[in-house]
Amino acid sequence: MNRFKLLAAVVASACTMGAIAAPSGAIHFVSQTSEGSQLRAGDSLVANGDGKVRLVRDRHVIATLNDPEDVVGHRTDARTPLYITDAEGNRVRGDLASSVEELYVSRDAPQIIMRNRNAAVASSVQAHGGGGSANMTLHGGNVLVTNKTMAILWGSWGNPGDIISGIDSLLGGWGGSGMAGDSTEYYGTTNGNVTKTSTYLGHTIDSTSPPSRALSTSGAVSEACKITGNAPDPNAVYFIYTSTGAGHVSYCAWHSWGACSNGAPIQVAYMPNITGIAGCDPVSDVTSESEGLAALANVTTHELSEAITDPRGAGWFDSGGAENGDKCAWSFHNDVSLGGKLWKIQMEWSNAAYTAGTGYANGSGQKACLQ
Repeated sequence: MNRFKLLAAVVASACTMGAIAAPSGAIHFVSQTSEGSQLRAGDSLVANGDGKVRLVRDRHVIATLNDPEDVVGHRTDARTPLYITDAEGNRVRGDLASSVEELYVSRDAPQIIMRNRNAAVASSVQAHGGGGSANMTLHGGNVLVTNKTMAILWGSWGNPGDIISGIDSLLGGWGGSGMAGDSTEYYGTTNGNVTKTSTYLGHTIDSTSPPSRALSTSGAVSEACKITGNAPDPNAVYFIYTSTGAGHVSYCAWHSWGACSNGAPIQVAYMPNITGIAGCDPVSDVTSESEGLAALANVTTHELSEAITDPRGAGWFDSGGAENGDKCAWSFHNDVSLGGKLWKIQMEWSNAAYTAGTGYANGSGQKACLQ
């Protein structure tokens, strides 16, 4: 009997008994907590070669994961992180043991999505999900104390209208703004508090054809690494705006992270063309900007705030997995001035405001949102 089949038999017995002693020869992976893998130190992933993996924690099988590419069985370097996602590559929110979603093992970091208006407003991600405080907590990682941003416009941008100049104004005006200041209460495990300092590195245009469907994490990382010559700034967030849209998915944007081929860490955000998609339209009252620009501006600031406070999946989020943008998703107050222009952009969650009851209400009535 080969090793995977032997382990399968042991784990099958554990499923019946409810507990498992670590079997001889088990594939044992220490979690990459700084990378937001959702695995913990001491966890074991046991593969049996049939596309299924048992996650063993504290001698109990807490979840069965799908692994159709046998990622676990072919992993040779224990330092390479593995991640747990849903079927579309998105972060699984909340407790793995009680998840009702299909769980998958992935080499790619999860996509932390911004749901569209219909899926997000008054959804469970805005509540504290699971009892206790609604506030976010730090999960062992760091923040972007001072950040940089770059816009990568991928595809056919021959007639962009106001989108390129608008994104330049938006990201160029973020540093020192009140919106940037909303994140300064958050800190990293080893690197201190977020500051209002943000440097815009400008935009670049990649005129090659982007994928016709939504980007994967690896696709976004590969594009950003190409543009930076495999030398990304470790404190930067690379926003990839594609001329093609997400189309079939229920999100408006996402952020994630990864590494270039030389191991250089990188943070990315995927911004599909959401022009004309009702669920991603903030319904702006600013008449000087197009609907497409207004939609991209709102999701850009959502993802930027989240990437600053949770750049690599081990930063700040609540017990249900919601980050500061999620918890105030599609909740607006006054128009905001950034880069000399007015924008209708959503507010962001503040732990301090929630504790003091001094913020504006989100879709669940929690008074914790600032702009």
